[in-house]
Amino acid sequence: MTRSDYSKFFSFIVFTIAAAILWFLFRYNNTYVEDTTVKVKWSNVPVDIELNDDSRTVEVPVKVQASGFRLLWLNYKVVSSTIDFNTSVNSRNGELIFRPENSRKMINAAVGEDIQVLEIDNTPISIGYEKFASKKVPLRKNFKVKFQGNYQEVGESDFDLDVVTITGNDKLVNKLDFLDVELDNITIEDSLVVKKIDLNALYPKLRIDPPVVSYTIRAAQMTEGSMRIPITLINKPVDAKIKLIPEVVTVVFSCRLKDYESVSADDFKVTVDLQNLSSGDTTAVPMVTVSNEVVNEARVQPQSVQILIIQ
Repeated sequence: MTRSDYSKFFSFIVFTIAAAILWFLFRYNNTYVEDTTVKVKWSNVPVDIELNDDSRTVEVPVKVQASGFRLLWLNYKVVSSTIDFNTSVNSRNGELIFRPENSRKMINAAVGEDIQVLEIDNTPISIGYEKFASKKVPLRKNFKVKFQGNYQEVGESDFDLDVVTITGNDKLVNKLDFLDVELDNITIEDSLVVKKIDLNALYPKLRIDPPVVSYTIRAAQMTEGSMRIPITLINKPVDAKIKLIPEVVTVVFSCRLKDYESVSADDFKVTVDLQNLSSGDTTAVPMVTVSNEVVNEARVQPQSVQILIIQ
C-alpha cells in the first residue's frame, strides 16, 4: 500500500469517527420523553407497624423529559427517594395508602435538577403491613452494683431514659407494666461507669424503641472521718432545765479522699427538737445537718441520747 493509500485510509477513519461523534452529539443532545421508575424507601415508620417485604420499598412510574445525555445516564442509575411514612401514607378503613403525586417534591429531587418530571403515576399504592400492640413502659433495674475497695456511689445512678416504647404480641405487651432490665452484677472500680444495654437482646420477642439505653454509675474513692459535735436544743422552754446525756456526740462522715482536708467541725450541726418529743419521753434521736457539699453522708453516734428534766 502506497503512502497515498495510507493517507486516504487514515482520512476515511478520521471522517468516520468524526461523523459518528457528530451523530452521537446530535442524537443525544435533543430532548426526549421517557418512562422510568423511582424507588421509594420509608423513614419514620411507626414502631407498632411492621411492613411486609414487598412494601418496604415501592416503585413509582414517572414520565420524564431531558436531553438524551441525561436520559442515558438515568438508564444506568437506580433513582431512589426516602419519604417520610408518617406524612405521606394515609390510613383508610384500616388500609394504608400511598399517593405518589403528593410526594412530587421528593421525587423531583431524587430524579435531579436537569430532568423534568412530566407526570407521576398517581395510582394509589396499598402498603401491606401488620399492626402490633404498643405502649410506653418504665424501666426497672434488676441487677446489683457492687463497689470495690473504698469506692462509693456519688449521687444517684440511673438509666438515661425513664420510659421506652415496646411493640409486639398483644398478650405479651398488655401484661407488661414495666420492663425489667436483668444483668449480671456490675462491679465498680472506677469513678464513672456507663453500661450500654441492648434491650432487644434481653427481649427478642419485642420491638423496643430506643433499642439501646445507658445506665450511668458515678463513684469516687471515699474515706471516713469523725468529729465531736455538741448537741443544740431547739424549742426549749425558757424556764426549763434540761440535761442531755451525752451532751456531745460523734459525727461519722464520709467524703471523697481528695476532699477530706476541706471538712471541719463547722460543717456539722447536731440538734434535738423538743417539740418532736412526747410527754414522758426519756430519749431522743439527734439529727445532723451538713453544710459542706463535699460530705457524702453523715451519721451520729450514739444514735440516741438520754433526756433529764431537772426540777
